[in-house]
Amino acid sequence: MSWQAYADRITSQGCTSGALYGLDNASEWAKSAGSKATASEAQAILSRMSSNSTEKFTYGGQDFIVLRNSGDVLYGKVGAGGITCAKSGKALVVGVYDQNLQPGQCNNIVEGLAQYLSDAGY
Repeated sequence: MSWQAYADRITSQGCTSGALYGLDNASEWAKSAGSKATASEAQAILSRMSSNSTEKFTYGGQDFIVLRNSGDVLYGKVGAGGITCAKSGKALVVGVYDQNLQPGQCNNIVEGLAQYLSDAGY
């Protein structure tokens, strides 16, 4: 399966956008069509995750407040939507959702994919 198929899988399950980035340098592996997110925004998320920061951050041009940051998983909120970011062994998996998806559903989608990738050596 291509990396793009994984990003598309995130959106096919209800997230408004999805993306995968390398953990080493936040290089973009794949992102969903129409996503405005940048690798520099992903790098900023990785920096926040590694320092367990709870400062507001920007992704895809939207400002998110941090609800929880464990270092491996970060949950953010903006209005009725939010974001889930999870690390696998080699990737950062990101899913953004709106009011049409429950936060827990996005968490399951993103964290499930991160676990799958970890189990596969990524």
